[in-house]
Amino acid sequence: MCIDKSNMLESIKKFPGQFEKSIRFADGVRVDGKINKVVIAGMGGSAFPGDILAAYLKGTNIPVEVCRGYSITTSIDENSLVFVSSFSGNTEETISALHDAREKKAQVVIVTAGGRLEELSREHNLPMAKIVKEFPTFQPRAASGYFMGIFLGVLSNSGVIPNKKADLIEVGNFLAKCEFEEEAKQLAKQLVDCIPVIYTHDFYEMPLARIIKIKFNENSKVQAFFNSFPELNHNEMVGFTNIKAKYHFIVLNDPDGHERITRRIQVFSGLMRDKGLPVSIMEMRGNNVLSKIFGSIYFFEYVSYYLALEYGIDPTPVDMVENFKKAL
Repeated sequence: MCIDKSNMLESIKKFPGQFEKSIRFADGVRVDGKINKVVIAGMGGSAFPGDILAAYLKGTNIPVEVCRGYSITTSIDENSLVFVSSFSGNTEETISALHDAREKKAQVVIVTAGGRLEELSREHNLPMAKIVKEFPTFQPRAASGYFMGIFLGVLSNSGVIPNKKADLIEVGNFLAKCEFEEEAKQLAKQLVDCIPVIYTHDFYEMPLARIIKIKFNENSKVQAFFNSFPELNHNEMVGFTNIKAKYHFIVLNDPDGHERITRRIQVFSGLMRDKGLPVSIMEMRGNNVLSKIFGSIYFFEYVSYYLALEYGIDPTPVDMVENFKKAL
C-alpha cells in the first residue's frame, strides 16, 4: 500500500530546483523609493523564509522583521517594504495584515500562488510575484526556496541589496549534489517513538531550529521542540533532571561557529547520554549561511518524511489545520 498518496517525495527531490526558478518569479517585480526596513507578513510555511532572510541579511543596514498575525506589529511607514506572503493567497491573518500595511502607507509586494491575494493585487494595482505550483498537491511548507529567491530578487530589483542571483544558483547546485536520503532514513528509524528536540547555535535558532521542529510537526505529525545554545544551558536543560518522556536530541553544530558553543554541545551531549537519552550531533554542511541553513532544511525534509512513513502516516495532509479552519 502506498502511504505517500500525494507524492511528497517528489516535492522534496525537486527542492534544489526552486532557487533558479524563483529568479524568474521575481523578474520585473519591484518598488520605487528609499527602503530602510523590510517586513514579511505571513503565517506557517509562508513566514519562516522571512526568518531565513533576516539571518542572511543580519549585519547589513537593512533590518528584517517577521510579523505573524492579523496586523503589522512593528512600526512601518512609506519607507518600509512589506512582503505580504501567503502561498494559497487565502490566509485570513495575512489578508488582514495587507490591509494594515496599506493603511500605514507602506510599500507592499504580494507573494502568492493565487487566491484572494492575487485578486487584491489586481484591484489595488499592487506588485505581485506569483509562484507557479508544481502540481496540485504541492504543499506551501515545501516552498521555502521559492519564497527566499523571490524576497532576494525583489529587494535586488528595488535597489535595496546587490544582485543575489549567483548566491541562489550556488545554493541550488549545492543541494543538488547532496545525497541525504539514506542517512535521513537511518536517523528516522532512530527517532521512532521519540520526541525530537532540536538544538542549534543561537544564530540559527529561529531560522533553522524552529523550521526543523515544524517539519516534524507537519510532515511526521509528532510533537517536537527547539532551543539554542548557550541560552538552553541556563534554564531548559534543568527540565531534564526528571525525565518524563522519551526524547532524542538533534544538535546541529556549525563548525565555523564560536568554539565555546562547540564545547557546550560536547558537555551537554555527555550529560544527556549519561541519563540514557540519545543525542545525534549533526555537522552543518555548506560554505556560507544560506547553504548551511537550506542544507539542513533539505536533510530534515527527508528525515521527517521517512519518520512519517515509519509511523505509517501520509506526510502531506495537515488534517488538524484544515479542520481547525473549518471550525473557525
